[in-house]
Amino acid sequence: MSDHGQTTSRRRALARLGALAIAAYAAPALTTLSVAQAGSGSSGPSPKSGPSPKSSPSVKSAATAPTGPTSPSTCSGPTDEGCGGEVTP
Repeated sequence: MSDHGQTTSRRRALARLGALAIAAYAAPALTTLSVAQAGSGSSGPSPKSGPSPKSSPSVKSAATAPTGPTSPSTCSGPTDEGCGGEVTP
């Protein structure tokens, strides 16, 4: 008879443990506030601020020399089809 009571006790404990696990898993979803609820206590937008003061102009920098042409680009696909070059198998 004690073996039957011990089995029932284990089953009851596992059922409680499972219920606690489900509750812990679902608790964040059930207690999270939506954006509309969280912002419902707002008193409206704040008034517009005035314009900021103008900044002084920056110093002109010297022009740089133009660079030469760059090398042609290469295809990055698994084949070179459609790149204007040879087709690789």
